[in-house]
Amino acid sequence: MGMVARVSAAVQHLFGSLATESNRDNPAVIRRRKFTPLSLARTFVLGFLQKPDSTDEELAQVAAQCGAAVTPQAIDQRHTPQLVAFLEDLFRRAVRVTVGSERGLAPILERFTTVTVLDSTTISLPDEQQGRFRGCGGSHGSGRAAMKLQTELDLRSGALSHVEIEAGRSSDVATSRQRARRAAGSLRITDLGYFCTTVFAAMVAAGEHFLSRLQFGTGVRLPDGTALSVREWLAGQADALVDQPILLGLEQRLACRLLAWRLPAEPANRRRQKLRREHRRKWGREPSAERLAWCDWTILVTSVPVAQLAAKEAAVLYRARWQIELMFKRWKSQNRVAELRGSTSVRQLVRVWSRLLAAVVQHWLIVASAWGDPTRSWGKVAEAVRQFVGRLLASLDCVSGLEAVIEDLIRVVATTCRRNRRKKPGTVELLNNVEQLDFQLT
Repeated sequence: MGMVARVSAAVQHLFGSLATESNRDNPAVIRRRKFTPLSLARTFVLGFLQKPDSTDEELAQVAAQCGAAVTPQAIDQRHTPQLVAFLEDLFRRAVRVTVGSERGLAPILERFTTVTVLDSTTISLPDEQQGRFRGCGGSHGSGRAAMKLQTELDLRSGALSHVEIEAGRSSDVATSRQRARRAAGSLRITDLGYFCTTVFAAMVAAGEHFLSRLQFGTGVRLPDGTALSVREWLAGQADALVDQPILLGLEQRLACRLLAWRLPAEPANRRRQKLRREHRRKWGREPSAERLAWCDWTILVTSVPVAQLAAKEAAVLYRARWQIELMFKRWKSQNRVAELRGSTSVRQLVRVWSRLLAAVVQHWLIVASAWGDPTRSWGKVAEAVRQFVGRLLASLDCVSGLEAVIEDLIRVVATTCRRNRRKKPGTVELLNNVEQLDFQLT
């Protein structure tokens, strides 16, 4: 099955059988009058995809295109706890649908069965939700409810391979995704929030690989067992890019590689400023001099052998982790998934779940039309998708018609949505040619 057929099948599955199943388990439509479960899902999800701040009147116009001729007042009356439960359940089902591109980003990624970036984003919820989704609190009683989306993005195909919904106050290091097994030969890329030597040891035992920043204070030894003061040892190295076999962890003594390079003064100082702010906020004190000095270095650890991944390639792969951060940024800035707007908490929650579903559909279409093309701006493609919502609505029940719409989207993206000119190469260019890596290594 080709890419167009796969994404078409996923969209029809979401707005067909999945919507029916969600309504069976969380009835939002009990007696068919104007709305069916399918037209209800299409109205709210595609309505907010077309325009993230849609009014009831604009949603009523979308509903009419779905075959439900209703008034804006009828849309208002549809904002019920039952609709919230229906949309949440539909989102949980939608993120289990995997849509990946046939076109990879770069040959370097083909060395692994999957290249998964695991990261999380937090979305505030109405305070009434704190029983289910406890937040971290905040000033003036705000932040009592929030959810965290533990999200996995496969850089090889662009697929959202997993999204786990957790309470906002849950820590990344304790997420259930730490224990998830992936295919042998896979690579997982994470930031310091997921750093855990026990998890790394379990991954290596299962034939999986990890790539992570090194947590300050973690025990490191040379292969002969000699304990290492990492920063002092690095200061004595002559190479611009250090690649050293080590034993990681005081107990695990996990055989892996340490990769490090010194940062230029400006980014190192920015790290120190951020570190000072975090320490003052969390503990009310300044970080230690040793911890501040650590900011002069970028230090990675990985289980991938040097024969499979050179040091520069590992640096570029870790940089590619930002693709998931950019995806979260699109969800929040363009799709407004984190905005709590609405006169009631129910209306706010309807928007949260509808916009999240819209973001998933939008991501599928971005992957289908632009994944692996370094000349396209995925942010611009995300906006272009909105212009096709009307045609998507009209063709959802026709396989050939829906595929034609997606093919037209691909053609439009191929001639527009060009990435703005930059002085520095982007992630895809670097993955295809690591020699373009232009930040200083000394």
